[in-house]
Amino acid sequence: MSIKKFSSTNTLNELYLDERCTLNKVLRIIGKRWVSEILVLIKQDVCRFSYLKECLNGISDNVLSNVLNELVKADFIEKQIFNEVPLKVEYNITASGLELVNVMHELCNWGKKHIPYEVRIQPTRRNAHTELQ
Repeated sequence: MSIKKFSSTNTLNELYLDERCTLNKVLRIIGKRWVSEILVLIKQDVCRFSYLKECLNGISDNVLSNVLNELVKADFIEKQIFNEVPLKVEYNITASGLELVNVMHELCNWGKKHIPYEVRIQPTRRNAHTELQ
């Protein structure tokens, strides 16, 4: 994993935009891969690591763990550790996480209303490139 250079133009631009608009910070968090799916699943009471992993086809343990830790740090979910053998950990959505999921649903509804279906179902460039080979 590479360390981000603090003095790079990209990092400085990111900091500048974050200072100007909170929305940029929010989009940086929720725009990451798996975040929206994990929040929705936890809202639907899928609260154990192994259950989340089952529901998220293709996610690695490391990525799931990192995303969960970021969501806990952002106070969108809570991590509850039970002192049992074997160790039991559950994740629950917080009030701010629930509010965020509701906003994400509204954004999704907006997209369905304003982005043509043909555009929404287009594969990503990577998938399109792979299909051509």
